[in-house]
Amino acid sequence: MKKKFVIVVWALLVLCFVNSCRKDSEPVYRPAGPYSNGAFITNEGTFGMDNASVSFLDFAIDTIQDSIFSTVNHHLLGQVLQSMHIAYGKAYMVLNLSDKVEIVTLKDFKETAVITGLSSPRYMTTFNNKGYITQWGENGVVKVVDLNSNTITKTIKVGMGPEQPLYVNGSILVCNGGAYDLDSTVSVINPVKDEVVGTIEVGHNPKEMVIDKNNDIWILCYGYIKYDINFNIILETPSKLVKLSGRTFQKTGEFIISPTQHPQNLDISRDKATVYYGAAFGFIGIYAMPIASSYLPTDPLIDSGKMFYGFNVNPDNGDIYALEAPTFTGPGLLYRYNPQGKLLKQYTVGIAPNGAYFK
Repeated sequence: MKKKFVIVVWALLVLCFVNSCRKDSEPVYRPAGPYSNGAFITNEGTFGMDNASVSFLDFAIDTIQDSIFSTVNHHLLGQVLQSMHIAYGKAYMVLNLSDKVEIVTLKDFKETAVITGLSSPRYMTTFNNKGYITQWGENGVVKVVDLNSNTITKTIKVGMGPEQPLYVNGSILVCNGGAYDLDSTVSVINPVKDEVVGTIEVGHNPKEMVIDKNNDIWILCYGYIKYDINFNIILETPSKLVKLSGRTFQKTGEFIISPTQHPQNLDISRDKATVYYGAAFGFIGIYAMPIASSYLPTDPLIDSGKMFYGFNVNPDNGDIYALEAPTFTGPGLLYRYNPQGKLLKQYTVGIAPNGAYFK
């Protein structure tokens, strides 16, 4: 009896320690089910066609299952799957051209609700049982959603072409990516009042953010390209990595990536000590920069000769999932690399894969 008591106490102490160390804004769910152990690949599909889809890489058997939403729910997902957000045991799929967010349970991918009333939605994050959805429509706003009823409760005006939102140290930060124009700011939203309380100048057209092990924020700024009526470049500004203090949101570092190349994806290593950037038309490979470094790398970590359409890092083992869209009418490709940049395996997925998402 005494031995059992010690074991129970030890288990409770471990559980309390794990929970006390968590810094996420919401609990982690790992429900059992057919989609409980793997990665979800979002496939954008062909613009203007109802062929957006989700592929699932089952870790147990190392194989891809295609179109899992349509298979489970017996209807099409929609047009242009821009992104996915996982929270509260559910997956929220943001469909840019269908102007909606499809919601499914993670364990079986069954549809539970649809968020409507959106205009060109892009990305989503959650905090305190509320959703924050960025959209290009209405000249750049964030829609606040009550996740109990899945209805929009407020509209917050931000900058042009808002992209990734991220919960950081009590605030929701929003990259204002400029859409087809120019912006150079990150909006700071107070999630208690649901209003903008500050604006941070970073670099031209910020796209994505990550938080490192020191709780500092890294922002990928795409840069700005202006064309004339014949699609000749008449103005171009460099792409940058910008570092902010996670405590004050003040700029503490800036690194110019390229005056003529413009990556659009950013992620961070498992130990949050290395940031990765890459993926975009004309940008070859994926680069890795240690957060302690004072300069950018000169050579890519993944030198495949490919222009990836997106990439993400598996937070459990550090593997890098790079996506390629050879065409926007046929199957895409997933390349899985280890943290050292070695190719482990290649998979065929849906049309125009743009991201990998993990529980």
